Amino acid sequence: MPELFTNAKLSILHRFDVKSKMVFALLCSLVALFLTRPLPLLTLFVVTLVYALCMRRYKVLLVSYLFFIGVMLLSVFCVSLLVSFYPQFKDSARIDSLAMPFLRGASVMNAVMPMALTIRVQSLLTTLQNLHLPFVIYLPGAVMIRFVPSFIHDIKQVFEAMKIRGFEVNVKNVLTHPVLLTRLCFTPLVFMSLRTSEDLGIAAELKGIGSGNLCTYKRMRLKKRDIALIVFSVILTGTCLVFEYISGGSFYGSMHG
Repeated sequence: MPELFTNAKLSILHRFDVKSKMVFALLCSLVALFLTRPLPLLTLFVVTLVYALCMRRYKVLLVSYLFFIGVMLLSVFCVSLLVSFYPQFKDSARIDSLAMPFLRGASVMNAVMPMALTIRVQSLLTTLQNLHLPFVIYLPGAVMIRFVPSFIHDIKQVFEAMKIRGFEVNVKNVLTHPVLLTRLCFTPLVFMSLRTSEDLGIAAELKGIGSGNLCTYKRMRLKKRDIALIVFSVILTGTCLVFEYISGGSFYGSMHG
């Protein structure tokens, strides 16, 4: 098991059942797709950020947000370059038009990442199988969830190898040696990701996943805190939709139209 899990301190989110965390992630991800106004998206973003901070993985969140900010800055540069040649796209260069995708993606990340980092694959597979989903549906989903911590572990290994070779990952080196950074960082990550995905698939086959019913030693029941999280998820979803309606979001406008 990666060091990411063995040395990690258990957070309050580890105490929740996988079902309640799945409901929270699913509802937040779905409602994020329909929100088009700043107020409901900002509300969803703040609440999911507090939820993500509860898993106490601050470095992982920091790296994820630095990546999101980098993508947003790159988008601003590309849109500004496009507007300089095609002025008719000026409306697309507004800061609110660029911030909405960032808030939407960050909200989904805040809701899904804690689930990926605080549950066991066996519990996830058992839960999905109890929903009577086809094997071809729940196995790829479980592998993708398990892939997240493995990918983070691979990133740490690549950065440590780059340090040993005398290449520090900082702003100066990113700006002055982008090609070298790509070769040293992204190329090994691609091959390590392929190897990790293959290993996860082989591990699933060796455990007999898909050959029959998964055996569990005890049946997990929803506790009061799990029910409270599910109720809170429904309330949060409803509140965001109400804010969307009050703000005159395009989603409701298209429905009435």
